[in-house]
Amino acid sequence: MPVRLLLGDARRLDGVADDSVAFALTSPPYPMIPQWDAQFRAFGARDYAGMHDVLADAWRSIYRVLLPGGLLAVNIGDALRRVDGVFRLWPNHATILERCVAIGFTPLPYLLWKKPTNKPNAFLGSGFLPPNAYVTLDCEYVLLFRKGPLRAFARHDPARAASAYSRAERDRWFTQVWDDIRGTRQGGPRSRTGAFPSELADRLLRMFSVRGDTVLDPFCGTGTTLWSAARLGRRAVGVEVDPVVYRRALRTGRALGIPVRRP
Repeated sequence: MPVRLLLGDARRLDGVADDSVAFALTSPPYPMIPQWDAQFRAFGARDYAGMHDVLADAWRSIYRVLLPGGLLAVNIGDALRRVDGVFRLWPNHATILERCVAIGFTPLPYLLWKKPTNKPNAFLGSGFLPPNAYVTLDCEYVLLFRKGPLRAFARHDPARAASAYSRAERDRWFTQVWDDIRGTRQGGPRSRTGAFPSELADRLLRMFSVRGDTVLDPFCGTGTTLWSAARLGRRAVGVEVDPVVYRRALRTGRALGIPVRRP
């Protein structure tokens, strides 16, 4: 299936029509992670609340473009960071939940993605001496939201029937903790992307969209969601604000032999 790639701002989603997207799947910049500080500063955000203000504008635009019953999946991790001399947790998942509910989304049971690449014996703090060690963050969240009531389909809809998963897939996928998908190696503080693995995108796309649907990634990066959607028979629209990353995504799509359209 063809992919449409837009150089633009997730807070506005210019070029994406109202009520045109069945499923939005994305992993935005993570507030309070140093890798993303410069990007948030470019939009005037310098603290935790300001960073989530930027993201909330994107959630609002996604709500606009989702069709009734359309779904949003957000891969996000919490952050650990010292500010003003105090080391603490910054609960990105909880703040996004609150912001999306305030916009009008219906929150659904979320997924916990436990990355097998993380060391099981990692710790922070005082080692074997209680009480000043910290639990390691080895899970990320896949938050799930719906716009309005359940999506309506015609009786015996052929696209929906062709998109069915097996009983074994259902039993494995629709459990809250996922520990069978390995994470991808992330860049350092100067990296412009933070991709999740294609296996994660494939699974979520099959769970929450049907063949022929339009799928959106408003923070598309190098295009993981887009290439998975095209491979699975979904139309895809990607929006990326960084021109360098945008050009990289164009090259990646062409290298994969996937038709990529630009405005």
